[in-house]
Amino acid sequence: MILGNKLTKETLDIPYYEFRTKFAKEIQSAFSSFKKTELNKTYYMHKDDNLLESDFYFDLQWNFNHFALSNWYIKKI
Repeated sequence: MILGNKLTKETLDIPYYEFRTKFAKEIQSAFSSFKKTELNKTYYMHKDDNLLESDFYFDLQWNFNHFALSNWYIKKI
């Protein structure tokens, strides 16, 4: 994964497992924002939280970049 910092323009090239451990708080906050947004939609029929989580990780780059309140963003997976 290639990550960029919005403020310092620094880039990181780290493997996925390291991203999951280093940015665990940001991923959790992004997922909770994603979940809240999806559950507020009137047409969304939620059957299971696992479906929400799989939807979140299906497009991790977009969801992390738009729902996480972080200075880091994913450039490329």
